Amino acid sequence: MKLYKKNYELKNTARDRMEGRYKGAILILLLYTLISWVVRLFIDSIAASTLTSVYSMGGSAGVGYALRILFDVVGLVASILLGVMNAGIALYFLNMACGQPSSSKDLFYGFQNDSKKALIISAAITLCNALFLGPGQRLTQHFLDTRDMKWVVPALVATAIGTCLYIPVSLGIAMSFFLMLDFPQQSGKETLQHCWRVMKGNRKRLFLLELSFLPPMLLCVLSFGIGFLWLEPYMQMTYTCFFLDLMNPKEA
Repeated sequence: MKLYKKNYELKNTARDRMEGRYKGAILILLLYTLISWVVRLFIDSIAASTLTSVYSMGGSAGVGYALRILFDVVGLVASILLGVMNAGIALYFLNMACGQPSSSKDLFYGFQNDSKKALIISAAITLCNALFLGPGQRLTQHFLDTRDMKWVVPALVATAIGTCLYIPVSLGIAMSFFLMLDFPQQSGKETLQHCWRVMKGNRKRLFLLELSFLPPMLLCVLSFGIGFLWLEPYMQMTYTCFFLDLMNPKEA
C-alpha cells in the first residue's frame, strides 16, 4: 500500500524548499506573465483595430464574425505556444526542489528541447480549457455585452457543465510537464496517457490541494495583488512536491 503525504506536509516541504530562494522564482514567473501579457495585448490590439476599420468602412456583420473567429484561432495558437513555457517552469521548480542549479533561462527549455512534445502537451491543456470553459465564457460575455436576460440561463448552464467536465480532465493531465521531464523517452501522447494513469485515484488529492490555496488567494486580492508575487512560487513548489511524492510514495 502506498502512503502519500498529507497536504499540510507537502506545503511544509515546499516552504522549506523555497526558503531564501524566492527572488529567482518570482523573476521567472514575472517573466512568463510579462511575455504572455505582451503577446495577448498585441493580438487583442490588432483584432480591435482591424474590426473597427472593417465596421467603419461599412463591412457586413458576416465579415466581422469571420474576423472574430480568425482572431480567436490566432489567440488559441498563441496560448499553445505560450503554454510551452510551462515546461521550463516545471524544470525550474523541479531543479530547485531536488537541489539542482536553476536559472531563469529554464523558462525557454520547451522551445529548445523536446519542443514537439511540449507543444503536444500544451495543446492538450489549452484545448481542454477552450473546449470545456470556452462556451460558458462566450455566453457570459455575450450577456454582458447585450444585457439580454435570455442569455443568463444558457450561460450558467454552459459554465456549470463545462466546469464539471473540465475539473477531472484537467486534473488528469496536470502533471504532464513534470512527467515529460522525468520520462524523456516518451512521446507527447505517451506522456499524456502516462499522466492520466498516474493521476487515477490522485485527482481528488490534487483538487483538495488546489482548494487549500483559496484563503491565501483572497488575502492576496486584498493586498491589491502584491501577495501573489510570493504565493505563486510557493504554489508552484507545492505542486512540484506533490509530483515528487506521487512518483516516490512511501510503502506501508
